[in-house]
Amino acid sequence: MNIAVVDDNLNDRKMILDYLSQFFNESGEDYTTSTFEDGVSFLKDYSFSYDFIIFDIDMPQMSGIDTAKELRKKDSNVTIMFVTNMPQYALEGYSVEAVDYVLKPLSYPDFRLKMKKATRYILRNSVKKVTINTTEEGLITVDSSDIYYVESKLHYIYYHTKKGIYKMRAKLTEVEDILLPYHFARSGGSFLINLAYLEKIDGNEIVIAGETLPLSRRMKASLMSAFTKYIGGI
Repeated sequence: MNIAVVDDNLNDRKMILDYLSQFFNESGEDYTTSTFEDGVSFLKDYSFSYDFIIFDIDMPQMSGIDTAKELRKKDSNVTIMFVTNMPQYALEGYSVEAVDYVLKPLSYPDFRLKMKKATRYILRNSVKKVTINTTEEGLITVDSSDIYYVESKLHYIYYHTKKGIYKMRAKLTEVEDILLPYHFARSGGSFLINLAYLEKIDGNEIVIAGETLPLSRRMKASLMSAFTKYIGGI
């Protein structure tokens, strides 16, 4: 995860970086950080590679709220969280679709709780462009969020998507390596499903976007665990 921290207070920036280090050490996830002292320099050097941005609200020149409003003109997708000692302004954060806010003085238990919420949100809303070398149309690109499930059959992969079914020659394990970070999970030896479309688990069957698929007994526990994490049970 690529994170930007925008806060004019040096001590608060250091504390946020320390808390981020502690949080990701606990979760085992990789992350990188960039820091900025004000909103003006942040917007000037803005990179669309960021997954998550932490803004202080009370900053000179441009407040965190105003910086976020300008950011939303460029990037409507990146996840935002505020830190502030001004709770009366925190609710304004929802006007820029902030996932949450943390009150100063910062404490790790509160920060950790809000970070868990933010990372769940990022996971559930993350999208990857997937290139498929189809047997009929050649190279096409689809969003991972538009894929219901992937099926392996007779040395071919079938992508079942909102726009139709696409066939390509590949191994399911190759596709799995690409899609697992985007809330996909195995439901059997031949199926990789998008957890966002999982509607029902019933015995040895599941329902994905209205379609019933087999559920391997061997894969059931791992699928249940993945789904629990996806819906926020971590």
